[in-house]
Amino acid sequence: MISVIIPVYNAEPYLRCCLDSVLDSTYQDFELLLVNDGSTDKSLEICQEYAARDSRVQLLSQQNCGASAARNRGLELCHGEWVVFSDADDLISPDFLALIAQEEYQSQDLLLFDFAETREDLTAAPVLEAQYFGAEEIPDLLRSLLLRTQLINGGNLNFVSPCGKAYRKAIIDRHTLRFSSRLFFAEDKLFNTEYLTKTNRCIYLPTPVYYYNIHPDSLSHRFNPKLPYNLAELLERLRDALTSGKLFAPLERDFYSYALENLSYSMVWTVFSPENRQTYREKLAVCRALRENQLYCKAMEYNYSCGHWVRRIFVLLFRLRWYFLAGLLARLWYHYLLWKNRL
Repeated sequence: MISVIIPVYNAEPYLRCCLDSVLDSTYQDFELLLVNDGSTDKSLEICQEYAARDSRVQLLSQQNCGASAARNRGLELCHGEWVVFSDADDLISPDFLALIAQEEYQSQDLLLFDFAETREDLTAAPVLEAQYFGAEEIPDLLRSLLLRTQLINGGNLNFVSPCGKAYRKAIIDRHTLRFSSRLFFAEDKLFNTEYLTKTNRCIYLPTPVYYYNIHPDSLSHRFNPKLPYNLAELLERLRDALTSGKLFAPLERDFYSYALENLSYSMVWTVFSPENRQTYREKLAVCRALRENQLYCKAMEYNYSCGHWVRRIFVLLFRLRWYFLAGLLARLWYHYLLWKNRL
């Protein structure tokens, strides 16, 4: 059996389409756990309707605690051999669960699939040849996760997201893996990193099975003054996970390259963001705090050997404590990325 876990929070306009996409699966041996995370719209009523209509749908409710806590609640109560996550405003393909259930994949620890560019891709795309990864290639998968690179040319794998994947429930239970409720950003990256360090066999099927429904409420670049501290803690947790799995050494350069990306993200989207109403003195205090972080200090030693040239210049300015110039570059970068995302 497959367990499908969906956190639900104020998803009324999209929820029915999401639930229908799961219930219309060609493979029917699944349970659907809906975790209502304190919704204030009609999401709860919709969940109750579907639970009353189909015995495979289980409804769980809790006070609003965030997506991580909702997913963890589902993990505690699900019974499937495989665990699949979906967001309440997205869609899965009719054959997604059937692919997971295929006999030849049952010896694997993790199944990876592509995201769809359009809704039509969920039904029109052919099943392509699977790529197999053994224990010796787990570092390659972690490298792709850290640096957000594709495993094959033309692939559309979103390695950071827990969606579009199938996890072994036995591995999750054996190692008590959970999503961090302390982190509000990129907690998915941490969960996938921790999970990968516990695996030995993985398959990637470059077939689109998951459609990420982008809408105004799903924008990822929301200003949050706590983001730099969230990302700094994430970095420490990632290092600990790689070290615990004895995989830090082969990934050291890649880890520190991600750390520089992490630092740049904090500067562009928070510290020097046009939305930041802190005084310049307060912004400098955040810069100094990050400048004293040992992981960022170590990462800056790798600045000349990795990353694109804009980030190298930005990190150099930051390393030299030329915060005013770093701030100007960060704002230019901010507006360029907004313009690029609107294209």
